[in-house]
Amino acid sequence: MISNPSKPTRRGRPPRSQKQAADSRERIINAARTLFAEEGYHGVSMRKIAALADCSPAALYKLFPGKRQLLLHIWGEIFAELIAGLQHCADSTEPADRLEAMCLTYLDFWLSRPDDYRAIFLIEDQPQSEDESYFVDSSGIQEGFQVLRQAVVDAQALGVLGDGDPDEKQSVLMCGMQGVAMNLITIPEYPWGDPEMIKRATVRALIAGL
Repeated sequence: MISNPSKPTRRGRPPRSQKQAADSRERIINAARTLFAEEGYHGVSMRKIAALADCSPAALYKLFPGKRQLLLHIWGEIFAELIAGLQHCADSTEPADRLEAMCLTYLDFWLSRPDDYRAIFLIEDQPQSEDESYFVDSSGIQEGFQVLRQAVVDAQALGVLGDGDPDEKQSVLMCGMQGVAMNLITIPEYPWGDPEMIKRATVRALIAGL
């Protein structure tokens, strides 16, 4: 009996290395950050992201099931870096100077990353179903900002800030800082003057008023 020669084994695409997979994921995230900053949420599709990242839509959906999930992942990464920066500032600054230094750190973070600012604050968070939560409720960001609240409490104890609800004072500081960042980033054609002067004068006025 003559045996048939065995058929050659078919070889598919070799599996990607961990580095290749990580590089692909990083390209996807960077592409999405760019598109969200330039075109807003509704102007971006998963196909646009895949095309800019040079990957297939199937590969993109394998990592992120939808556009909102990808956006929230980006928001989480950005805020994690911001909170880490605020914590480092808190750990490396003298108590009397800590609150002003942390406010300036907050402003410098956004002013040095205008595209990230646009990708977060110019896009409204819109849960797609009753099962989904708002980013601010589910991301841990409120807990992360406790480092700034503690700086407010410490400043009150030192007499740098007046008495009163520290949560309200933190909110006033953040609203004031957001105004500076929003104006300098989104209305750059207006003659605001020296950005360094604007941010320092605003922070000091807010602290003095509180």
